[in-house]
Order: sequence, then structure tokens, then C-alpha cells
Amino acid sequence: MKSYSLNEILFFFQAWLLLHVSKVMILIFPFRKIAAKLGQAQLETPKIDFGKEKWFDVEVAINRASRFTLFKSKCYDQALTGKYMLRKKSIPSTLYFGLAKEKGELIAHAWVRAGKRIVTGRAGMEKFSVVAYFGDVCYV
Repeated sequence: MKSYSLNEILFFFQAWLLLHVSKVMILIFPFRKIAAKLGQAQLETPKIDFGKEKWFDVEVAINRASRFTLFKSKCYDQALTGKYMLRKKSIPSTLYFGLAKEKGELIAHAWVRAGKRIVTGRAGMEKFSVVAYFGDVCYV
């Protein structure tokens, strides 16, 4: 059985709590209110290599915590959580929203990129057409 460091445990609980906060925000606030906090619209952050140690713990914590939420954790709440956690670590990121047609119906997806790495929402993102994105204003 693997033992986890205190940092990994704290990051797990932070991600778990933020996933719940994100879900409540999605249910309560209209998109325009949430979008105002996501960064500058139609601005992409640089696709540079930050190194694995910068974003890796955020990605792992969200993946682990999303399996234990009190609701079905989906891409949107994971993306909001990832954006917040990366921002707290001073890692510039871009949150993308995409649409695709599946069986005649529109479906949506959200994902977050930090540098060259997709931190949340990687699975299936390639089939979605980006319709909006929000990036952090940064000076790298």
C-alpha cells in the first residue's frame, strides 16, 4: 500500500473541497458571472514547458478527488477547480470550452491547459471545437 506525503493529502482535500465549491458556483451563478473570474476572454497563455513538478500535483489531486465527490464530478467543475489551484500556485493557464455534435445533439466540454500540458479534461477533448477560452494575463 502506497503511503502519501502530507503535501499530497492536503492537495487532495483542497481539490475535493474546491470541486464542491465549483459545483455550487455552477448551480447558483450564471455563466457570465463565472466567466468574469476565469481570466481574459480569448487570451491564450504561452505553450511553454513549466516542468512536471509545477502542475503535476494539481492534476493528480483533481483526478483523485473527483472520484470521491458527493456528486458526479464533470469536466466543468474540474476545470474551474484546476484553474483556481493553478492560479494559487502562480501557474498561468487557459480554460477552454468546446462544443461537438454527438447523435444529432450538441455536447460541451471544458479543459485546462498549463504550458504544454492539459491538466484537466484531456479525455476526448480532440473531438470538440473550441468556442471560447480564458487565459491568465502573465509575463513569462
